Amino acid sequence: MKLQELKLEIEKYQYLEDTNIIDVALASVIATRLQLGDPIWLVIIGASSGGKSQILRPLALTDPKFLHRIDDLTENTFLSGMKVKEGSASPSLLDRIGKKGIIVMSDLTVLFSKAAESRATILSQFRMIYDGEMTKFVGTSGEPITWKGHLGVIAGSTPTIYHHFEEVADMGERFIYYRMKDYNPEKATRLAMGRKICGKDLDDTLSHLYAEYIKEVVKTSKKGLIELPEIVQERIIAIAQFAERIRTPVHMDFKQIAITRIPISAMPMRVALQLTSIAKGLHIIRKYEEQELSEKDMQIIDHCGWSLANEEKRAVLKILANIQYGEYLGTGKVADKIGLDTNVVRSILQNLASVKVIERSRSEQLEWRIIRQSDWNIVRRIEKIDDIMEIENGNLTSEEDEEESKRHSLDSFGREILPDDIKI
Repeated sequence: MKLQELKLEIEKYQYLEDTNIIDVALASVIATRLQLGDPIWLVIIGASSGGKSQILRPLALTDPKFLHRIDDLTENTFLSGMKVKEGSASPSLLDRIGKKGIIVMSDLTVLFSKAAESRATILSQFRMIYDGEMTKFVGTSGEPITWKGHLGVIAGSTPTIYHHFEEVADMGERFIYYRMKDYNPEKATRLAMGRKICGKDLDDTLSHLYAEYIKEVVKTSKKGLIELPEIVQERIIAIAQFAERIRTPVHMDFKQIAITRIPISAMPMRVALQLTSIAKGLHIIRKYEEQELSEKDMQIIDHCGWSLANEEKRAVLKILANIQYGEYLGTGKVADKIGLDTNVVRSILQNLASVKVIERSRSEQLEWRIIRQSDWNIVRRIEKIDDIMEIENGNLTSEEDEEESKRHSLDSFGREILPDDIKI
């Protein structure tokens, strides 16, 4: 079965306008199974009832020995000191998983419903697991319990995850995101109402399709080191650096008006390595299809990086990338375009300015612009902005600009975007 055939079968049961979500989910599973690089901890973010679970549940059923679905976590889920009878299954999830596997969670926000102390403990355990080793001392044994291995995570969440992780970002976040794109709700509803199967039968049907495809890709993949082309590596480095800056949260005063600390962005290496693992998973998929990595694949990588910024930051940056590079736009005009209160938008702009993504004008009016043209290019490329919004009599109007449309085809280094195929 080819990927396009798989997508066509899935689309009989699930409405998807952005089928890249299937590519990135499959690439994550395949890259982890083949251990192509650093663990991938992917969170699929979408609206409630937006189709996240309809991707995750069937994937978890493809191989229960490798993919382990869990719905809740406690401090003792990963490693437990509970004594069990000889021959009984271990109470520790990591023991049952072994040295390699994937945890699948339909709703990661369940973690943030825990009490603060419990949540902090679990997050600390997550960080140890990501690094490949977790040790825990328990009262029922004189020796510590230890796990070593390579564990991936694929989870679902609503956009509230941005707020939750911003609260604990200082401790270092390990997750990367794929923000599901908006789609036609009427068409999705009509398809759902017309389905002949639902519930477990639907999950089993989709699971069989996913399992057949993953098995064939893994079976035919060649072992050995995968070297991505330099142009792909440079693209990953650029989006990883940009992503960490736009993800950086800030500490606000109790009125949520002023920033009280200088924010420090995380270094981009962890994001870059996870994106590299996804790119290698996509490479395996393309080889199975007798294709090469293409600009479409790099757009998937770009979108994962772009998804690290919350809804509000992305909206602000899209507006500032929609005007001529180098021009400034006032806070009120940005707020009018987004539809949020001016004070709220001002705090978002201050956040982005504090991490040197945008800057204020030196004029008396409070106006803003994206600092680097490379960042301006990235936003325009990801959001597929082809025209320039002209500022005329205090209003924003759209006017086609041929030169700026050409710039849209440049990458963050000012070079032409990737051709349809890249030879590896």
